Amino acid sequence: MSYKAIRYHLSLPRLARQKFLPRTAKMGAVSSLKSEMVAEPEVASRPGWIRVKPVLSGICGSDSSLLLGSSSPYLAPLTSFPAVLGHEVVARVADGSDAWVKDTLVAVNPSLSCLALGSDTLCPACASNQPNWCHHRSRHDLGLLIGFHKDYPGGFGQYMWVPEGQLVAVPPLMPPSRAVLTEPLTIVLHGLSHADWDRVRSVLVIGAGTVGLLTLLALREGHPAADVVSVARYPQQAEWAGRLGARVVVRSLADEAVNAYTGAPAPRLWNAPVWRPAGFDLVIDAAGTGSSLQDALGAAAPGGQVLLIGGTGEVKLDLTPVWSRDVTLFGTFGYGGTEHDLFSEAIALLENTDVPAEDLVTHIYAARDYKTAFHTVWNKNLGAIKVCLNDFEG
Repeated sequence: MSYKAIRYHLSLPRLARQKFLPRTAKMGAVSSLKSEMVAEPEVASRPGWIRVKPVLSGICGSDSSLLLGSSSPYLAPLTSFPAVLGHEVVARVADGSDAWVKDTLVAVNPSLSCLALGSDTLCPACASNQPNWCHHRSRHDLGLLIGFHKDYPGGFGQYMWVPEGQLVAVPPLMPPSRAVLTEPLTIVLHGLSHADWDRVRSVLVIGAGTVGLLTLLALREGHPAADVVSVARYPQQAEWAGRLGARVVVRSLADEAVNAYTGAPAPRLWNAPVWRPAGFDLVIDAAGTGSSLQDALGAAAPGGQVLLIGGTGEVKLDLTPVWSRDVTLFGTFGYGGTEHDLFSEAIALLENTDVPAEDLVTHIYAARDYKTAFHTVWNKNLGAIKVCLNDFEG
């Protein structure tokens, strides 16, 4: 059997041009994607896996980075191409099973691990219920996530295949445009679990894209007493940051409103990071750039915490603020251990909040218009926050 999908094809010459001439990154970037017929993967016959039909698939920052050639090669051993992209997925069960009724609307956990494969011999991480840390991800038959591996197609197609235990039912009244936020919200919830909340009164969130705004939503629902400041570059982001409970919204840390938390910055020497006498108890970098992480480290209070949710790649940093101010830096990836079902927690948060979270999905394009969809992601003047694809049959 074959089916229609949008598949990413790796081109080393194009990637080299993007790396060495970053200003050309967007030129021809979408040419790495092809709408084509794809053979059913071998995993389709694997016991415990089930076929689903994507209803709505979000374009993630990692998908965008892959096309633009800005992804770090560190994770290259965990990927395999050509691959059908898409890991922020709401789908309907295509084939009923003992566990799932056909046509049930579900959110997809796209993690790959020994547990996902049902391996007889689990690696130490999976045996300890920590599939995010799976030791076997670099094996040729595994990988990092569904959607970044040739053998595990993602949600930019008519079908995808997922372990039955990695589906979460969507509440009957929840629209797909709200449910599609489940995967990125789960990443946020796992990230926030790292912080020592007993020491947190003030929080700075740098970046107000999808991850940054979902971070504000999670703080609003889970830590309402926190005094939250948001750095939002674009008008649509700033509006949402205010709606989601940020007490102060600024375009950059140069805004004098920040000084109420950090004190006035000292004069800079050459291009050194800004030194501030005080700072925020917790700084969350949800932008994932070198400048945002440098800002995060410099805005943390002495003894403060910095949480990296934005997936920063190759950057040049001055780490002096970390050691000179006893700052704790947390990296975070994925969806937590199996003892806490964060996907269900994310679904519950989305179901119970009075925030119209589905409005964060600002653009939905038919799959055949995937090129326009990616250009919408890259053109912030169009007001995009979350861009999704649907209508994979067309």
